[in-house]
Amino acid sequence: MKKHIAFLSLLLLGTLAVGQDFEAPKKGAKIYAKEYTITLEEGDDKTFDLWIVRSRLAKRTKFSAPKLLSSSGLTFDVTTDMENADHFTVKVNAESVVPGAYTVTVSSRSNSSHQVTGTTLSFNVMPAKAVASEDGE
Repeated sequence: MKKHIAFLSLLLLGTLAVGQDFEAPKKGAKIYAKEYTITLEEGDDKTFDLWIVRSRLAKRTKFSAPKLLSSSGLTFDVTTDMENADHFTVKVNAESVVPGAYTVTVSSRSNSSHQVTGTTLSFNVMPAKAVASEDGE
């Protein structure tokens, strides 16, 4: 029974990775995003997805949730998908960020010798749109 569950889990993970058109690395794992450039307004937040795609040899390795490193003031909240440990939802907040373009490094670690190839994401923070007051000022 355990073999069937393990096979179905691997089949599901492989289907999810292929369904997203992410190429599995030859060794270790790699972090992928559907969008590598994310645009949001100053003071807003936005949600996007990240995936860790594993090589065949790293199927049993545990990887930490991705960490997003930036000195821009952007803040990130990473949530692991309960049904797929390799899928993460990230909420980025630009509450105290000056409008501009920012690059963020995404990384993860493993509990073994399998390495994770990180990635970089670009964030374009646009000025907040002015809201007209009711009296026309």
